[in-house]
Amino acid sequence: MNNELQTLIDLFLKILHLYSVIGRKPKDYGTGDLLYVTEIHTITVVGKNKEINMTQLAEIMGVTKGAISQTIRKLVNKNFIIKLNDINRKEINLKLSEKGLIVYKGQESFQKELFDFAGPIYEKAKPEDRELVHNLFLAIIDNMQNRAKAL
Repeated sequence: MNNELQTLIDLFLKILHLYSVIGRKPKDYGTGDLLYVTEIHTITVVGKNKEINMTQLAEIMGVTKGAISQTIRKLVNKNFIIKLNDINRKEINLKLSEKGLIVYKGQESFQKELFDFAGPIYEKAKPEDRELVHNLFLAIIDNMQNRAKAL
């Protein structure tokens, strides 16, 4: 492997590690509840996708329906998410409660604060550089999803 590629991989791994350090510690977004990164990410996806169903949510998050069911059960019990089944008894749609909306808005502010530095860098980049980074991220995601499925 060439040195430049190894350096990029090492930098990416350091980013993953630092992000996991930040995400490992539960955070209160103004509701008095400490939430872990999986719970926060789930609330964010539900907030961005009005009345999403469980299958769609699992696909977007890249997890099994069983895993998403466990997370949703916790978030429903903590009053962050509301289950709706207006269409039929099998399809359950999800939406944020008032408490969930507080967390969603708090997470948006946190993400903005965390990634504000990227805007100016992105704006200065050439379109082909943006496309290269985009394609690299997609390839990394694809590779990691395949490895996760193999586990």
